[in-house]
Amino acid sequence: ERKNILKKVYLLKNIVFEENDIIIDCGANNGDFYLCFDKNINYIGIEPSPNVFKNLKHNVHNQKLINKAAWHTDKKIHDFYVSDNFGDSSMIEISNFTKKIQVETCTLDNIISKENKIKLIKVDAEGAEPEVLFGLKENIEKVEYIVVDLGFERGIDQKSTLKKCVNYLLKNKFEIIDFRLERLVFMFKNISFV
Repeated sequence: ERKNILKKVYLLKNIVFEENDIIIDCGANNGDFYLCFDKNINYIGIEPSPNVFKNLKHNVHNQKLINKAAWHTDKKIHDFYVSDNFGDSSMIEISNFTKKIQVETCTLDNIISKENKIKLIKVDAEGAEPEVLFGLKENIEKVEYIVVDLGFERGIDQKSTLKKCVNYLLKNKFEIIDFRLERLVFMFKNISFV
């Protein structure tokens, strides 16, 4: 049931997946998104919370798992506001965090630099979606689809990241192909993808 819910939330009906497609999950949490794929895919899960990352490692085997925060800069130490109970931890300060820790960052550019084609990147970064996407510049043409949670989760004021993310992706030759208003999830397709 969880698999079907996530497939609907993240608009996966729009994509035909093939064996060995590369799927990147930014904000992997416990690895639930990995359940959405019936085929043998190459999954890269990125999760900065140390405790949640332990769950991810327990739930997802034989895939690439990264215990860092996807961000617009690489190999930097950054504040991370932990709120693990409901998966609300964020790189942007929130009001209900339980502790502040330091995490290392990585860019999507660095993660996919050695790959040829990326089928899908899912970004659900609890309000830090623009910064995650800004770390995808040099290799953005390698990505066919991006699905982003643009809901009202950014910072203490709980703002949406819709405007910044949509503008960035449209400027980089992506088009909106589907969306869900309930959670403000948008799917983009690279119009110049070969």
